[in-house]
Amino acid sequence: MLPLLLRGPFARLWWAGLISMTGNWLLWAALPAQVYLDTRSVPAATLMFLAGTLPRVLLGALGGVLADRWPRQRVLLISNLLAALALLPLLTGGGAPPLWAVLLSSALLALVTLPAGPAENALLPTLVPGAELPRANALNALNNNLARLLGPALGGALLAALGLRAVVLVDLLTFVGAAALLLGVPLGRAAPHPRPEGGQEAFRAGVRAVRTSPPLRLLVGLAGFAALGEGLFGPLLAPFVAEVMKGGAQTYGLLLSAQAVGGLLGGVLVARWADRLPPAGLLVAGGIGLGLGDLAVFLLPLVTSAHWPPLLVMALVGLPAAASGAGWTTLVQRLSPEAALGRVFGLAGHLMAAGVLLGTGLASFARGPGGILVFVCAHGVIQLLAGLWALRLLGAPARGPAPVS
Repeated sequence: MLPLLLRGPFARLWWAGLISMTGNWLLWAALPAQVYLDTRSVPAATLMFLAGTLPRVLLGALGGVLADRWPRQRVLLISNLLAALALLPLLTGGGAPPLWAVLLSSALLALVTLPAGPAENALLPTLVPGAELPRANALNALNNNLARLLGPALGGALLAALGLRAVVLVDLLTFVGAAALLLGVPLGRAAPHPRPEGGQEAFRAGVRAVRTSPPLRLLVGLAGFAALGEGLFGPLLAPFVAEVMKGGAQTYGLLLSAQAVGGLLGGVLVARWADRLPPAGLLVAGGIGLGLGDLAVFLLPLVTSAHWPPLLVMALVGLPAAASGAGWTTLVQRLSPEAALGRVFGLAGHLMAAGVLLGTGLASFARGPGGILVFVCAHGVIQLLAGLWALRLLGAPARGPAPVS
C-alpha cells in the first residue's frame, strides 16, 4: 500500500487531491460561519449553499464530457488553476467579502471543478496495474476522509486567528500546489473518437453507454439513490443530536470526529485488503453494512441515554462506507468504455447532486424528535436497500462493452 503513495504518478495524483481537497474543506468550514456572523441571516447561508450546489445539479454531466474531450491530466491541472482564480472575488474589499462576492465565488468554484472528479476517476486506471485498482480507489477514499478531518480544523483555527482572507489565500495556494504536482502525471488521453463530436453528441454518446449496459445503469442509479439518503442525513444530523440524543455542541463535534476517524481507519483497512474481494462483493457488503450501522446509530438513543454507543458505531461504519465506495468506483471503471469513462462518472455525479438536493428539501419537512428520527432512519434504509440492490451485480462481467462510437 505505501509504495503507491510514495512514488510514481498515482502518488502525485493522490497528494494533489489531498492538498486541494483539504483546501476545499478549509474554506467550506470557514466561509459559511463568516457569512452567518456577518449577516445573521439563514437565507444568506442558504443562498450560498444553492450557489455551490445548483451548477452541479444543472450541469453536472458537462464535467464528464469535458473529462473525455481532452487529456485528463490537463483537465485536472486547468481545473485546479481556474479554481484558484474563482477564489479572487472573496479577496475584494478591505474586510469580509460582500455577499455577492461569496455567491459569485461559490458558483464559479462549483463550475470550474465540475470536470475534476470525472477526470480523476477516469485517469486513475491508467496509473496503476489492474489488480491494484480497488486498492487505489480505497486510498482515494482515505484521501477524502483525511482532507475532511484536517480541513475544517485548520479552517476554523485560521478564521479565528487571522480572518477569512487568510483562509482564502491558503485555499488558493492549495489549488496552485495541486496543479504543480499534476505536472508529473501522464496525460491519460481518452481513446480517440472516429470523428469529431459536438458537446450534445458527446453527451448523448455517454448516456447511450450507460443505457445500453445493464450493470452501468444499475451503478449510476445506485449513486443517485444513495445520494438521496445523504441529502436527508446532512441537514438532520445536528437536530438528531439535539432532539433525539439530547446532546449539545460537544456531542455533535464528537459524532463528526467519530465519522471522520472511522472513515480514515476504514480507508486504511479496505486499501490493505481490497484485492482479496471482488469489487461487487465490496459494494454489496459495504452497502448492507453501512445501512445497518447507520440504523444502529439512529436507534440506539431509544435504548440507552449514553452517548458513547452511537459514537462507537459511527466510527465502525467507516469500514463498510470505504468498502462500498471502493467497490462502486472500481466497477464503474472496469465496466465503462474507456473513451466514455469521464461521461459515466459525470452522469453519476449529476444524479448524486440532484439526489442530495432532493433529500435536503425533504429533510426540511422533519418536525419534532419523532419526525427527525423517521427521516434519519430513512437514510439508513436507503443505504441498506442500495446494498441489497447491488446484489444483482455479483454476476456482472469483468469488463464493459466495446468503446463508444
